[in-house]
Amino acid sequence: MKIAFIIPLIISGFYLVLMTFMTVIHRPRRSRGARKSNHNQDFRYPPVSILKPIRGLEDELEANLESFYRLDYPVYEILFAIDDWQDKAVEIIRRVSEKYPHVRTSILATGHNSAENPKIHKLDFMEKQCYGRLLWVADANVRVEADTLKCLVEEYLKKGARVIFSPIMGTSSRTFASLMENTSLNFFTSGNVITLWKLFSIPIVVGKSMLLDRLALKTLGGFRYFKNYLAEDYLIGKSFQQSGFRVSTNCTWVANISQRASLKSFYRRMARWARLRYQLNRPAYLSEILLNPLILSLSGLALSGAGFWKLLGLVVSGKVFLEYINFLVVDVLDRSRLTNHLLFPFMVVVKDIILFVVYLTPFFSTTVEWRGGRIKVGRNSLICHPARYEKLAYEEA
Repeated sequence: MKIAFIIPLIISGFYLVLMTFMTVIHRPRRSRGARKSNHNQDFRYPPVSILKPIRGLEDELEANLESFYRLDYPVYEILFAIDDWQDKAVEIIRRVSEKYPHVRTSILATGHNSAENPKIHKLDFMEKQCYGRLLWVADANVRVEADTLKCLVEEYLKKGARVIFSPIMGTSSRTFASLMENTSLNFFTSGNVITLWKLFSIPIVVGKSMLLDRLALKTLGGFRYFKNYLAEDYLIGKSFQQSGFRVSTNCTWVANISQRASLKSFYRRMARWARLRYQLNRPAYLSEILLNPLILSLSGLALSGAGFWKLLGLVVSGKVFLEYINFLVVDVLDRSRLTNHLLFPFMVVVKDIILFVVYLTPFFSTTVEWRGGRIKVGRNSLICHPARYEKLAYEEA
């Protein structure tokens, strides 16, 4: 009986060490001043349209938006799409854009279509109004460095990639749940993205930051091609690959600002992503249990008795250690707060237990809570029943 748990634990431990090693090697570079001289002055940087779907007030929205106005890039514009002019974000967008009149800014009120992916609905409107040869899709809670766009475009120019995706650095934790959420992004999400790409050449596109070639996107039918699916980022990467276009990353990280997450919002967000991953690739989803050795050890303890107590302690210590290394090298801003260090071991244990509960949710429900609505999804995240929109008691990002 014990061997049935020990072998998966060995596999789990090996992959988690590998993930940690890869994130250390390809960690975010917080100081990029020295890198600016490395940018190739012979490049003729093409114009870029930055597309930002917006809904409501994200944490530190003003600072996030301002980082895009401070880009060291010759020609770009920024387009914002909101549901309606009553959105509280409009005032902040206007205030920031007025400080940088040299950057062309457009704000579009797109309305809302409950039968479509709400993000794609906005991107479709912006795609029709923008002028850039390249399109950079970046969420409202994303913050970037001054040379981020140049780094992404140089991957496009050097490698001929038609989609360039970014690892995500979750940061700015101010609550226990936001520390949990940011750690999950840095270790589970970005660790997997980097490991699968660098070692196995498997691109997992995450929609927080995607640079796309507009003409290549047009051959697929534009953003509207993905309007009936909720996991548009994953399917964009997959569709580009299947069409013969190169998908790539040069590990230019972007920051995901999450300060005020609650346990409820963390659970709902993780459960939504779990249901989508289950519908996209079920064998891969089933294997994700190997990334939770704490649960594997608890299962062994329950079925095999007291002999697993020492192993459980070893597994918990090892998992906390690996995630702590990731925390130190990736989340530079959060490591300056003593509270985060003190809470970290307890946070990892609680997070992994919650993620196990989340892991089970796709087996019981295919309904996704999304931006104030509930949508039933099928294979490949196809929208089977459009959203039944209600006044929910929380904000979705």
